[in-house]
Amino acid sequence: MIFLKKTTLLLFLLLVYGCGYSPLLNSVENDFYIKNLTFKGDRQINNYISNNLKKYRSEKENKKNYDIEIASKYIKNISNKDDKGNPKNYMVKTEVTINFVSNEGIKTTKKFERNKNLSAQNKKILEKELEIKYKRDLSKLLSQDIIFLLRNQ
Repeated sequence: MIFLKKTTLLLFLLLVYGCGYSPLLNSVENDFYIKNLTFKGDRQINNYISNNLKKYRSEKENKKNYDIEIASKYIKNISNKDDKGNPKNYMVKTEVTINFVSNEGIKTTKKFERNKNLSAQNKKILEKELEIKYKRDLSKLLSQDIIFLLRNQ
């Protein structure tokens, strides 16, 4: 019985290892780079996205290059209120509109949005820190969406 379990585990590991799976965002070689990157909109979100896209800015020969303009918007709306009219929950939403031109002259526009729920805190400084953390997390997800879009062009 033990021999059968070990054999099954070994066979499973060999199949998974040999299938050639590699994560899309963690691959070493990129077939593109970002030539020009300009921003409009929310400064904090733009800084987070810029930091996440920094490693794609180095020029590479014989690779696709893109001129990108990113317009970001941050929206914080009250989702619901308590009996006294005080906010209980917020919906934090980040929108990014990307206009990019490839070296072949193809112009494309794409809009991404991500949102997250934020519960109101008694201490407003704690709420502000959570809001900043959510901005950073949503910006990272949007950066991954941008990279995925550029890789599949």
